[in-house]
Amino acid sequence: MTQPVDAHAGALALLSNEAIANLHKETHLARGLPNAAFTSDEFLNLENDLLFPRTWMYCGRASAVVNAGDILPVRVAGRPLILMRGSDGELRVFHNVCLHRGALLVDQAQQGKAVLTCPYHQWSYGLDGNLRGRPHFDGHGKHDSAGSDANESVCLFGVATGMWHDWVFVNLDGRAQPFEDFIAPANEAYRDWDLSQFRFARHESFAFRCNWKLALENFIDAYHVFAVHPALDEAYVEETRSTATPGGPHAFTINELAGPGRGLTIDPDGPDLPTLKGLRQDLGSCQPSCNLVPNITMVISPGNLQFVTFEPDGPEQCTMNMSFYFVADAAEEAEHEEARQLVYAEWASLNVEDEDVCRRMQEGRACDAYDGGRLSPYWDLATIHFHRQIADILLDC
Repeated sequence: MTQPVDAHAGALALLSNEAIANLHKETHLARGLPNAAFTSDEFLNLENDLLFPRTWMYCGRASAVVNAGDILPVRVAGRPLILMRGSDGELRVFHNVCLHRGALLVDQAQQGKAVLTCPYHQWSYGLDGNLRGRPHFDGHGKHDSAGSDANESVCLFGVATGMWHDWVFVNLDGRAQPFEDFIAPANEAYRDWDLSQFRFARHESFAFRCNWKLALENFIDAYHVFAVHPALDEAYVEETRSTATPGGPHAFTINELAGPGRGLTIDPDGPDLPTLKGLRQDLGSCQPSCNLVPNITMVISPGNLQFVTFEPDGPEQCTMNMSFYFVADAAEEAEHEEARQLVYAEWASLNVEDEDVCRRMQEGRACDAYDGGRLSPYWDLATIHFHRQIADILLDC
């Protein structure tokens, strides 16, 4: 349950007037969020109670609940939710809790269901969330199916929902900006990329020994590629190297690949993958990426896509969840299995390199003298922009 703001007074005090002023200075003069924002349980509690509920958060894949009667339990910022595909074809998201005594309704994925039945007292709900029945509600043998109390319809608690291609987003407090406005910068950035052609193939999770924000920052930090990722550095055209730049609340970048391969390494003799149909020729060697506030990153190559979220497991550790996509049937055809496996292996190798430097950044936050960094006016635009977004959302600016 979300705690009142007063309960987070100590953590919010970290975002003092001085700290906010430092965040909003020119990049080369700015200072990032204070160390405690990356190390304290109090600040993580603040994020779970105020940051994540106020924003649009990734909830799950639409392709995981593609048929009527498909039900998928998930958790977002610690809250149990259900994705359900109704008989009308609509995908809906509800809080995964029975209205009666608050029992969890579903604890595993289900298919072909017509109703949800609470295991505690057998209250049942349709896939539209409306109450279907309450056995013995008015005494033994006296069942109720009217579905209303004091002129109020009895229905599961719905969650504000937005859809972007295969990705379902939710806003837990129901007060975020319209989803269309939230996702508009991404639609503009990828207007020439038909993302609907991508199909889900695989999910992998990677443990990072750092705060979730540090893992995400690293993902949009192009500066470290020179030193940390030699294969990736070789894969990019040097003279077109770019850094992530703000786009609305988010950040976007695009790099040009220096040779044939699957996006992370040059591999002219390796197996290739089908690429997006209709992609402009001048984009055929490009690799755009983004950060969608608060905790989503995405990398697009002409033949594959990685949709990534960072889930906090504590103030100093997190899980990086990666969904791999390929163009149409290449997501599952046997003839592309070798190429898919190489994509997975290349990302696993890259993540090992990243995890080590992220661990070092986390350990560095124990230094009392570190005061938010000395930032590059070129490379760190997206990093300080991300810090500002976190602070602004928490302060409800």
